[in-house]
This record gives sequence, C-alpha cells and structure tokens, in this order.
Amino acid sequence: MLTALTAACLALVGCSLIPGSNQASPSAAPATAVVPTTAPTGEDEKYTCPGIPNTALHAMFGPNITITASDKNITTASECRAYHPGRDRMVFYSAFWYIYDERGPWDHGSLAWGPEVSSFTFEGIDGEGEARTSSPGAETDYGSTAFTCGDHYLALRIDHASVMAGDMRENLIALTQSALPWLCQNQPIPGLDKTMEQARPYYAYPTPLPSPTPTSTPNN
Repeated sequence: MLTALTAACLALVGCSLIPGSNQASPSAAPATAVVPTTAPTGEDEKYTCPGIPNTALHAMFGPNITITASDKNITTASECRAYHPGRDRMVFYSAFWYIYDERGPWDHGSLAWGPEVSSFTFEGIDGEGEARTSSPGAETDYGSTAFTCGDHYLALRIDHASVMAGDMRENLIALTQSALPWLCQNQPIPGLDKTMEQARPYYAYPTPLPSPTPTSTPNN
C-alpha cells in the first residue's frame, strides 16, 4: 500500500525515492552550460581575454569579476585570468598556445587536473579534446579542458567551481566550441586581432624530424 508521501511523489515529475526509505528526493538536474556555443559578434562585444567573450565569463562568475589579460606585446599574449571578489585566487584561466618540443597541452603548467577524465570532439572539426574536470559538490573544486587542432590548442581552467554557475565540463566545452573559428579555422582572435599563425612566437614551431643519414652505394 502506498503511503501518502509515496503517492504524492509518483504524481510529481522529477521526483524519486531513495531505496529503503519513504523519503522523496529530487532527481539530479542535468549538467548544463550557461555559456553559448557560438561567440557573440558586434562592435559592442568585449574580449578582454583574447578569444573569450566577457559575457561568457560574466555568465559563469557574475559581473563583479576582474579580468586580466597578458600584455599583447609579449609572446604569451593569449593568456588571460579572471578573479572573483569572493576568492583570493583566480577562478578562470585561458590560453591559446602551440605544441612544440614534444610539449602538449597537459605539459602546460597552468592547467588543473580534475579527477574525471573524458574526451570530446565537434562535428566537422578535425581536432580532439580532453577534459579533466570535477562534478558539482566534489571535494576537488577545479578542472581543465584542452582542445587541439593541428599544433594549435586552447587550454581552459576553472578554480573554485563553487562560485560558478553551470556545470564545469559543459561550460568549458561550450566555451571551446565558441572559439573554434580562431582556434581551428584561421580567423583572427577577437581581442588580439591576429590569427594563431600570426601570433605564433618564433620558438613555438614543431620540432622537425632529423634528416635520415644518407647511405653510400659501393662502386662495382
């Protein structure tokens, strides 16, 4: 026989029962992003972080964050950080960068390795991504994603996810998708006004393979 609580629960959408208990609990909310998958356009849109719209960062962390980009005149000009007024450390990091000297995205010392590892791709894009993130409420409050096209990659990091709206992994993947035109399609990076090839520092080229040693043919 159903208890009154059980009957009421079954009448509600999204309500579930904990096994061995008569208490109802709400179903887990689906993981969603608060970041658009298409970058906004228009002269009024601001990109303090190269390639990362301010509106996306405000959607995740609110309007009172401080966004600090690297000097455009230095070789790491695509690096950027955001700081939350409720924390004494950064809450967001981004960098468009290059694979060289056999160093890939996860050799980048600025990424945070969350415990949940997964991969992701985008339809029609020749590239691959890896997420090392954390779920809401997890003891680890940080994580990163990296997506690589050729020898270009976009590295993103979240710290203090408890002050962020939306799901960490879904936010970072949506933010990456919005950046595909400049990461993978050679369009100028908003806020930097250079393509990734134009912004490439002189030392960040793939290490060429050594030329094979010619073998001599004995004379007959």
